[in-house]
Amino acid sequence: MSNKQEASSIASSPPWAELPQEITANILQRLGTIELLESAQRVCTAWWKVCHDPTVWSVVDLKYIPFTSKEAPVLEEICRTAVDRSQGQLLQISIQYFGDKHLLNYIAHRSSQLRHLRLVKCYNRLSGALAVAAKNFPLLEELHIYFTYIAKDDLEIVGRSCPLLKSFILHAGPFDKLRFPPSEDNHKALAIASSMPELRHLALIDHNLTNEGLQAILDGCPHLESLDLRGCSCIDLEGDLGRRCRQQIVDLKHSRDSPCDCEFDYKISY
Repeated sequence: MSNKQEASSIASSPPWAELPQEITANILQRLGTIELLESAQRVCTAWWKVCHDPTVWSVVDLKYIPFTSKEAPVLEEICRTAVDRSQGQLLQISIQYFGDKHLLNYIAHRSSQLRHLRLVKCYNRLSGALAVAAKNFPLLEELHIYFTYIAKDDLEIVGRSCPLLKSFILHAGPFDKLRFPPSEDNHKALAIASSMPELRHLALIDHNLTNEGLQAILDGCPHLESLDLRGCSCIDLEGDLGRRCRQQIVDLKHSRDSPCDCEFDYKISY
């Protein structure tokens, strides 16, 4: 190659291709999972290599929006590809509006280092699967569940399988208050109290929980710093229990506190 040809070749190379791989990886990690797979890795050879680096896939965030995004089966396949590329280094994953027990099982068998799991609007599609998957998440610290059913027995298994769990959110589905009596939510509270003693942050939003369940949580989770009870209209914090909550909990949200900063809306029942 002549000097002129070599100069032309260098000039035509994209400027970012010469960046160190760790810097490129840091930049590409700010993109979404779909953008990485369908766009970034096709830009140039350097980016293709970085997009196959397991460290780029430590965080996976996928969301299905009807009529505006890819169909759920396509997102499931994208999720599997992202998990495969992480090569066991996945630390955080969020699945919204899609996914079933088979996908969760796939993730669980390949992500033993997982620290944060977020499940949104999986409804009844994960019945029993979370308890099985949790046995493969011994390092899990944050479990945030929205509009996804989980039974009392499954909760207890999750707690015992994930001894490092520090943050737990359980946002009830829109019709759960009509479907389940207070006794069931109290049983869930007892399961949390007996199996998640290291919790620092707990949110039980829009449940039929009563003072009985709350008492168990305060007894079983002595390290709690924040407790979100918004929408739990069966709880009465006027007496001794309310006094204990205010003394024990630094950040306490009452059942009738405004839901304006909740990620997902709900109607307060008075």
